[in-house]
Amino acid sequence: MRNIWFTIYSSPKDDNKFLGLENYRTLLEIILIPAIQDKINRDKKAHKIMYCLIPELDNDLIENFKNNYSDKKTVNGGIINLEVSTKELEWNSLSENERKHFLIEKWKVLFNNLSDDYFLSDKSEVITSLEELKDKEWRITSPLIKKKLQYNKEPYTVTMDISSERAQLALVRDSDEKWFQLKDYNTWKIHKDANFKNFKLEGDILTFSYKNMFNTMFESPAVFNLKEIIKN
Repeated sequence: MRNIWFTIYSSPKDDNKFLGLENYRTLLEIILIPAIQDKINRDKKAHKIMYCLIPELDNDLIENFKNNYSDKKTVNGGIINLEVSTKELEWNSLSENERKHFLIEKWKVLFNNLSDDYFLSDKSEVITSLEELKDKEWRITSPLIKKKLQYNKEPYTVTMDISSERAQLALVRDSDEKWFQLKDYNTWKIHKDANFKNFKLEGDILTFSYKNMFNTMFESPAVFNLKEIIKN
């Protein structure tokens, strides 16, 4: 069963009002899956749950949202969407903590206004899970490829470290957990630019292969000389 997509949308014309939002959006798309996905009723057939940030609105369109989704057997088109007002919000002036709180509060508004039949357990469990995310570090560090890299008789884990500032592809040496940075990426572009499925090591040259044909055809190979990177 595929994951529910939890995402945030803003109009391209408002990009200058929400600098860096795309990184937070990508992080939350990953973070919210284990946090709340299993608490959502799949019988509603919602595959995308989102809210739109709209500077022109005076208030969040709560009543419109309720009318669209209350007492519905299934979700029309599979998309649940709340239109959110950002009229009084100065996103670019907010600290990271303030941005996290704002984004989570809007997710709470969305789920608080869905009727109980959208949940597998009490709705409060979703709200609690969201509230807990406010004070957690929004950072994801995990192996990118299951297979270990063997270099100079040492095993390494290919790792991706993702934050709201950047995503870093690195090798972590198993023996001492030392990090060796390979490359930094824009967080919001990792699904395209760091879409790797495997690697090949020939001497000191490490080459990553992409998961899909589009990347293979149009992207330059991700190639690294480990002799220059791993020096001790």
